[in-house]
Amino acid sequence: MSQMQLHNDTHLTRTNSEITKKPIPRWVKLTVVISVWSLLVAGSFGLAYSYMTSIRQQLAEIQQTNQTNVQDLNTKLEALQLNIGTQKDGAVALSEQFRAVEGDLKLVKEELSLAGSSLNTTASTKQALSERITALSKELEELRKLIKKLEEAARAY
Repeated sequence: MSQMQLHNDTHLTRTNSEITKKPIPRWVKLTVVISVWSLLVAGSFGLAYSYMTSIRQQLAEIQQTNQTNVQDLNTKLEALQLNIGTQKDGAVALSEQFRAVEGDLKLVKEELSLAGSSLNTTASTKQALSERITALSKELEELRKLIKKLEEAARAY
């Protein structure tokens, strides 16, 4: 029996030649490496493409916002220029009225100095001329105030 036992033990043990694995073929290794690299390249390209698309979209939105802002600014600028032109026209008209009032005041003063002694006799004429001079002086002062306001408004713009 002891022989049999020995004989049976030899069949149970495996040899090194049975355990060794077959080497993986080179073409399989290359295929795996190429596949991994291809996936990495394709994934990187997809990510870059997505990122670039996002940036382009943001740039388009910014450009549209800028165009809207430029149009608003142009509209406001045109309104401002129109307002300045109106103010300038008003200032010119007031300036002409101011010159006319100054001319009337000079004429009244000249008439008053020429009349001299004849006015002393007529109290009502003297009072009328005095009232006219006072009225013209007030109108002149009001015109000066309006011109100053217009000049300040024009400077503000």
